[in-house]
Amino acid sequence: MLKALLLCEDEASVRTVTRSFKELGVEVDTCSTLAMATSALGRERFDAILADDEVKGYATLLANARETPACDKSVRIVLARASTGPGVVVDGGTQVVLYKPMSGDRVRHGLRAVRNLMARERRTGSKRVRVDITARLVTARGTNLTATLEDLSETGAALRCDGLRHGPERITLEWNLPESQFALKATAEQVWQQEDGLCGVRFLDISATARKMLVEWLRTRTATTSARALAAKN
Repeated sequence: MLKALLLCEDEASVRTVTRSFKELGVEVDTCSTLAMATSALGRERFDAILADDEVKGYATLLANARETPACDKSVRIVLARASTGPGVVVDGGTQVVLYKPMSGDRVRHGLRAVRNLMARERRTGSKRVRVDITARLVTARGTNLTATLEDLSETGAALRCDGLRHGPERITLEWNLPESQFALKATAEQVWQQEDGLCGVRFLDISATARKMLVEWLRTRTATTSARALAAKN
């Protein structure tokens, strides 16, 4: 069964998220303090980490999840105040933002997509690989931009791009893998953005051929990196 960790002090939000996840077959462990959530993170594996931005230190929990072997593939989610607007700055490598107040229908819709992402991450064991790749980017408004991919996985990427709006926006990305002449193309959605301009996108649509090439390249690059690290230790 998929399992989520929820850091939240607001009882109404806890009830809404817990009920919606239960309907989707996801078990939820709820913590009201950062200390409790950090302790739980060290004991168990979670497929998703949800943190309320009104709990002091919430970003620390999300950042720690990335460094915890059992939870480094967890989907990281922030419950954000609607007053922060679409340009909310989220730390900890957040992948999804759910805005409050937590209405039942909106949460169910959002968590259904989250649940699918949780299952996919568990199934693929998707690892992110550090890269430095120039990509062509087209926004939903038709604006052509140049982006730099800084890490890459089967499910998404982190990139820098001047001119990209804050907040969720669908984009089209096209890039060449190193040592490859084949151009990969994907429709993606921006899901988090940091103050320094780094943002994360989740792939929504990518062809079977492109995905196969990407998976094979990631597997080869990960194996090469692991071999180098092992050689350095010896």
